[in-house]
Amino acid sequence: MFRGVLATAAAMTVLAAVPASADEVTGPIDLGTLPGGLTSSGLLVTNHGTVFGEAYDKAFDVHGARWDPAGGITELRPLDGYSTVKATALSEAGVAVGDSTNHFTTGRATRWDASGVPVELEQPTGFPGYAWSTPVAINESGMVAGTAYGAPGPDAAVRWDAQGKVTVLGLGRARAMNDAGAVISESTYWDPAGNVVALTDGGALRDLDNAGTVVGSTGGHAVKWDSTGRPTVLDTTWEVSEALAITADGTIVGEVRDKDATTRIARWDPAGALTVLPDGANSRFTAVSPSGAVLGQLDTDTPVVWDRAGRVLRLPVPEGGICFAKGLNDWEVTGSCSMPGQNSHAVLWRFGEPVGNRAR
Repeated sequence: MFRGVLATAAAMTVLAAVPASADEVTGPIDLGTLPGGLTSSGLLVTNHGTVFGEAYDKAFDVHGARWDPAGGITELRPLDGYSTVKATALSEAGVAVGDSTNHFTTGRATRWDASGVPVELEQPTGFPGYAWSTPVAINESGMVAGTAYGAPGPDAAVRWDAQGKVTVLGLGRARAMNDAGAVISESTYWDPAGNVVALTDGGALRDLDNAGTVVGSTGGHAVKWDSTGRPTVLDTTWEVSEALAITADGTIVGEVRDKDATTRIARWDPAGALTVLPDGANSRFTAVSPSGAVLGQLDTDTPVVWDRAGRVLRLPVPEGGICFAKGLNDWEVTGSCSMPGQNSHAVLWRFGEPVGNRAR
């Protein structure tokens, strides 16, 4: 088990620095790993600069790790009786949730507040007796959405309140939640009171916003449903399209594919106007910031950010290195980089100016 809090901003290493300006990026900045550790990876980052990720020790056991805005790293330990942690979600307040597991087998939903102490989220009781759980989202009220599993029957979508009390919503695997507590699974929409909202024509659900708008796809085309379940098809001009995320102002991000099988990142503004990533290469969506800056991958090896101004910002990768970008806010991207002969470490890229409209 790792111990203590190490690594400060002074200990950060810039693997390859680029002077920051309006359309340039600095980094990747090496965030290091836990003491005695082998590798690390940043997965999520808040607009306050808190990073949540994972770190592997020399036995290849995975540990939860949280970096503060100054670069200090803290281990997020699993619940008693468990040996590993899988990171899943992070609130803007820096509260983290994930799984306490034993080598990525079954586990229990766990929450870590600022103290870093693991708190188990309540398991459903009674029939059918779900033994395990996994969280997928945490909102700004401290509610958590996830899935209970391990019973003889199908998995169940669940929601925990800020005190950790669980409510079973229905069958399915939870996928996303808004700040009011509305939850979606792959195919079902529960309002904040836990009632099912019937979605006209149905489809594959991906995300929802605080207005209760759900996005996804049906019949091979990107769709949004309003809070009453009424659908709007976003695009039929491309061979295939899918809406994958929606931001606070109603901007929708997803992917489109043409007959030549080239996939492109797509963005619909709140009025429904579609813009496709201006680089003609194959591109895939990774994540979106709270205000609509998009993180993606060009071809197979170039991480990029498509900002709200329409600029495509390529993230610097050290010569001979391999980098993976996983999460972003309006100021930074986190992920991991490795160099020849060196272990992979969590990193940050920083923008010369914000790529979205969120202040610190």
